[in-house]
Amino acid sequence: MKTARKSSNNIMRKYYQLILVVVCFISIVTLLIYRHEYYRLRYVLEVLNFFGKPGLSEVEFCGPGFNATMLSEILRNSSMEVRETPPLFQQIDENFYSYSSFLRSYNKYEKLEITEAHIINTIVIGKAHVQPRFRCNIWFENSSKPKAGRFSFKAASEIISDYQLYIFECSLSKNLGKPSGISFYVNDYNINPMHAPINKVIQVNTRRKVRERSSIKFVNNIEPAFCVIPNHVPIVSRDAFIEFLVFHHIMGVNYFTIYDGMISEDVIKRLNLFPSDITQWDIQFFPLNYPFVFAKSYKIVRRAIELDCLFRHYKYDKEESSKVSHVAVLSWDEFLVPRVHNSFKAVLDDFDPIRALRTYTVEPLLFCLNQIDDDNVEIGYPAIMKKTHYYNIPQDKVPIHIRNLETMTNFDDLFNLTTSIKKIPLELLGAHKYSVCRDLKTFSPGGYNETEMQVFQHKFEGAMIKYGQSLVSNKVYRLYTSGQIWEKNSIDNVRDML
Repeated sequence: MKTARKSSNNIMRKYYQLILVVVCFISIVTLLIYRHEYYRLRYVLEVLNFFGKPGLSEVEFCGPGFNATMLSEILRNSSMEVRETPPLFQQIDENFYSYSSFLRSYNKYEKLEITEAHIINTIVIGKAHVQPRFRCNIWFENSSKPKAGRFSFKAASEIISDYQLYIFECSLSKNLGKPSGISFYVNDYNINPMHAPINKVIQVNTRRKVRERSSIKFVNNIEPAFCVIPNHVPIVSRDAFIEFLVFHHIMGVNYFTIYDGMISEDVIKRLNLFPSDITQWDIQFFPLNYPFVFAKSYKIVRRAIELDCLFRHYKYDKEESSKVSHVAVLSWDEFLVPRVHNSFKAVLDDFDPIRALRTYTVEPLLFCLNQIDDDNVEIGYPAIMKKTHYYNIPQDKVPIHIRNLETMTNFDDLFNLTTSIKKIPLELLGAHKYSVCRDLKTFSPGGYNETEMQVFQHKFEGAMIKYGQSLVSNKVYRLYTSGQIWEKNSIDNVRDML
């Protein structure tokens, strides 16, 4: 009996040894797989480090040989939310830089007739005193050889600091398939056109269904979208970033397209942790590279971004749900603040009930961040709500233009934005610009001191204060101020915190 028990123990011991061997084998295989994935990730990071991240200098980030498609693929595989090919300034020659290209078509390309032409519009910034003289090539899907198109151009803005916004048009009379890219090159036979940078084209609509008009107010058809660009000093704090998005979301804006090369990837990644049913916003991010001195070219770059923003939102069919109806371009330090109403939609519904105006303008009010805080404002409110006086100081201010897509029934209307324009009175809507006020002729990072500020004319304006409680009680803002938003790594954890 003892011998049998001993034999049984030996068998059990052998089974244990076999299990240990199997576990050891599985662990080694898992370790090898982990090691393989680690080196793959390390390689990707090395590639990202080689090509650079958003915010690189203009020398590194653009040029005749820069490939926008390559950057797009890198961004698609990163954690940033880039759902489309990003618009990028690419050098055509020493005087002209292309930004983004849009394909115009009346029908889907599967239904095109032979007689219909390809027309591609490209947003370009160039020197105003130089006449554009280029040729263009159109690249097609499933083809390695381009076809030469017919080049033409038109000015899309007034001259601003010797720069001008252009629309370069490349057209082709025959249907040779669906165009996928466009390139421009100098009319010089010593230059190989195959080496010209290629812009990926984005298909847009050229006709939109006209909404029936009447004297009765429309119901629930205002869907605003804001396109956000850097400040004059292209650095935005994380506080200002969150305050801008949360405030305007409270005002009824759900669509944000961000054009900024200085936003941290970590900030975008953290925002993407929030489920859409919690935030109920749609944020699209495009890195912004600018091949000019930003302070000198700020206005012309802003115009280029506005046109890109309009083109992208115009491509949506009117039959689609949640389509954008109004578009505005704002910088991070600009806030549209309703006076009487509690939402941006209600302001537009009151000001233009039948949607007849194409452009609404709002003159900005300058609120100096270096003014004294208002003691009557709650302690927990953000700094922008404690600045309750706007000043009459010579400072860079750009009027805010709100474009009404409801009045643009065909694509050419996008180039005629000054038709039926009207200013929204301050009693309805204010455009608050929060900036450090300083003497533009001298270098003073801190701006005017307390004594100097008292010299300038100023007026009390407390419209922002009434939104203080709504802002600080917002779920996203509360998570941000508590610091927890930057510590959680999954959607489930974010839900637990709510």
